[in-house]
Amino acid sequence: ANGELLDVVAIDDGGISSLPAQITAPDITAPAAPTELAVSADGSVITGRAEPGSTVRVLAADGTELGTAVVGPTGVSAST
Repeated sequence: ANGELLDVVAIDDGGISSLPAQITAPDITAPAAPTELAVSADGSVITGRAEPGSTVRVLAADGTELGTAVVGPTGVSAST
C-alpha cells in the first residue's frame, strides 16, 4: 500500500457499515535510480528522469552535496 489512498470502515454486530474514512498509506519503497542523465555543455546543469515528487541530490565523489531538485509531475528534473 505504498502511498495509496485507503478506505477504512467500521462494521457493527448487525453487519452495518459506517461511511468510509480515508487515510494515505506511507510510501516505504525507494524510488528507482534516475535515468537519462545529461550534463549541460558548461557543466552547470544536470537533467534527467526520476519518480515524480522525489528529490534528486547531486553529490561530489567525497559526498558533498552540489545541488538538489524536486522532480516535477512529468518525471523530468534539472539541478544546478
